[in-house]
Amino acid sequence: MVLRELHLQGGVRILSGGEPKTTCRPTMVSDRGLVITLKSFGSLYSEVKSLGLKVIGCDFYTTSDEVSGLNPPQWRSLNIAGHPLWLCNDQCNEWSFIAHSAFKQRSGLLCDIASRIAHQLRACEWRLRQLSEVYEQQLNSRLREKPFLPDKQFLDGYTSLCYLALQSFLVDACVLRDYLSEFYSEVVIKPLDPDAPKITTLSGLLKRWKRLPPTDPAGKELRASAESGQWLFELGAYRDLVVHVAPLANAGRTLFAVTRTFEMPHGELLPAIKLPLPGDPAQLTKERVTGQYFQDSELGFARLKNIMENTSDSWDSLEYAHVCMQQLGAIANSVSRVSPVLPEIPLITPNDVIGDIKFS
Repeated sequence: MVLRELHLQGGVRILSGGEPKTTCRPTMVSDRGLVITLKSFGSLYSEVKSLGLKVIGCDFYTTSDEVSGLNPPQWRSLNIAGHPLWLCNDQCNEWSFIAHSAFKQRSGLLCDIASRIAHQLRACEWRLRQLSEVYEQQLNSRLREKPFLPDKQFLDGYTSLCYLALQSFLVDACVLRDYLSEFYSEVVIKPLDPDAPKITTLSGLLKRWKRLPPTDPAGKELRASAESGQWLFELGAYRDLVVHVAPLANAGRTLFAVTRTFEMPHGELLPAIKLPLPGDPAQLTKERVTGQYFQDSELGFARLKNIMENTSDSWDSLEYAHVCMQQLGAIANSVSRVSPVLPEIPLITPNDVIGDIKFS
């Protein structure tokens, strides 16, 4: 028996238990409920997608402790590409197995880096879930306003928590980026150039690649993704903006939460929310560092005149984090293929147990 709760864009949830019928939260704008009758257990994700809704991930509840909150649910983010379905979770396991194999071969450094990558993949996935959770709270806080109308900007106590959750994701995502860069350096660059300085960040790799471009697929993918205008460059620019310059919500135009609706069958409208992202984070950083941002007193100091007006063209924070998570999973998969040690599933035997250890 598995209870599944899908996290969807905009803070929406779909609950699927042992029966074919699923329930959606919240109800439609008309207060009617949305019920999906599943063709099979495995058709849940495709049937939800057929409604035009984006699935962020899924909480799996398999024990009473998970249902009651004594243990956390088994969370997995859904792969946008479709296969494998749980790319990031698979990569968590893959890197854990690489760490185990490196440990058995007494390769301490590779074991350490691989363990950190496995940990950071799980950390980033959980940060994504935290963002999705506060999205639901933000949506619930707005549902009290009747009628629920789209494209209305608002600000309450949950709005800043949404952006705070996104900032935490950005920081952890870039830690993962650097761990992957460190592993790549140790297994690809060091064997060919033992005297090369130690590299622990993507920026370190990019400096080396100015002189000696990569020739292998993983290196080429990393380098291409980090070029200006590409996703890994943008991810780093958002991280640098929030760490070194200003919070996302007021780094440029002041950002409010925005109501939105998704069209469902029979003309019904499903309430949701959007937390817009500022565009061009690298340019925002430049404007603030040089002082250009503050030269326009109307924008720099008149808060209520500085609200972002056109939110329809901006990234949604939750959807952006979801896309980045899957792209990081794909990069992790590429880098895992250059590992000199093959992944191996740990097998614990009685000989491995020291002292009084109980497994349950």
